[in-house]
Amino acid sequence: MQKNKYKVDRDKIWIGHVVIIDKVFRHEKECNTFFTQLGKLDVTAYTSLRSMLFRVNNEGLAQDLLYDSPNYPILNITNDEICLNLIKRSIAIREAFSLEELLKYFRYDEKLTLKDIIRIRKTFFTGIFAKDNCELFGWKEILPEDETFYDYEELSDNEIENQRSRYHEGWDKDHRSFVGITECVLPREYWDILDDRGDKSYIDAKILHESRNAFKPHKDEGRIRKFKSLK
Repeated sequence: MQKNKYKVDRDKIWIGHVVIIDKVFRHEKECNTFFTQLGKLDVTAYTSLRSMLFRVNNEGLAQDLLYDSPNYPILNITNDEICLNLIKRSIAIREAFSLEELLKYFRYDEKLTLKDIIRIRKTFFTGIFAKDNCELFGWKEILPEDETFYDYEELSDNEIENQRSRYHEGWDKDHRSFVGITECVLPREYWDILDDRGDKSYIDAKILHESRNAFKPHKDEGRIRKFKSLK
């Protein structure tokens, strides 16, 4: 994609999970999550590589909006027969979800530039955006002073203040508590997607042996360049 021709329709931007697949199959029974519904395609096993912001090209494949990547097939968007015939160790996109409603709510223009795409990546995929804006997605955060503790778990005022201080310093971002609420401004699915596909904390990156940068191309994809304006 040439920089001077880079224009993307707001309603055509998707987020997805780049994986190395084992085998693609079709769900024959009703499942519990919106990504695993009856009749949808999924994989028996996979190796996680990274997240990708993409648009769907004329062949129904994922066109990376940040990197000069190959155009990968997308489960449940690309022709099903193509996906079902992917061989073991193929690279594909799973759990694709449109960002249209999110971007419209935050008043992004209908036509977006590469600069806009970079801003979207840096704004919504920090790994804590959904948590920090939880009430948009139908959740309310329970802070230490709001918790109800059993007798054997009672905390002193000092302990609660320490928890509160650590929270505001970012130490406990991965151990925050939330409870569902009735109202939501944006689809609840974004709650499951944004932070999951966002950057990793230092600890999670160490444990998972992954890059903290959720969108960085993986070595198993070969040599992939950033678009020039991203270097």
